[in-house]
Amino acid sequence: MESFWKEKKDWLNKLTLEDAKFIFDQAEKSYNHTMETAKGIYERSNGLLTLVSGVLIGLVAYAIGRWKDNPHLDTLLFTAIVGIFYFLILGLIFILESVTPSEYLLPGTKPEAYFITGFFNDKLEDDDRILAFYKVEIINFKERIEENTKKNDTRWKMYILCLRAIFFSPIVMGIAFAVATIAS
Repeated sequence: MESFWKEKKDWLNKLTLEDAKFIFDQAEKSYNHTMETAKGIYERSNGLLTLVSGVLIGLVAYAIGRWKDNPHLDTLLFTAIVGIFYFLILGLIFILESVTPSEYLLPGTKPEAYFITGFFNDKLEDDDRILAFYKVEIINFKERIEENTKKNDTRWKMYILCLRAIFFSPIVMGIAFAVATIAS
């Protein structure tokens, strides 16, 4: 990231106040998009957690009832146990990772970052100070957007893997049933 700003230093120094305001507004929109995406991922993952929890509870209840009625391992009980482990792993690895809190970079800079001699010295005209503030925020927005986007990309990948795992769960359980049937 720092190499980006080194390459763009000449352009950064040519910004007018209007340029800086425009870029800042666009950066703020982009940042807000990363936060809305994070919220969407969380909500979708939460829905999957509800689905997987329901299936898991149903399988556990079925397995307990089946064991209570017939205390030996048959094909249906074996299939239910495989399903329990499958959905438990699915929930623990994929879904909980997506719904656990993740630290996103927040907007804005702490005020003390601006009260430094770099902004309040004789070389910087009072009228140029606000432009310098905007430049700092533009640079900081770029970092926030990149970091939040990386987190969102990782969480989207986990969500998609979870969807695929749910899609293939009937096949996994069918294979478990076939293996138990052949083995018995």
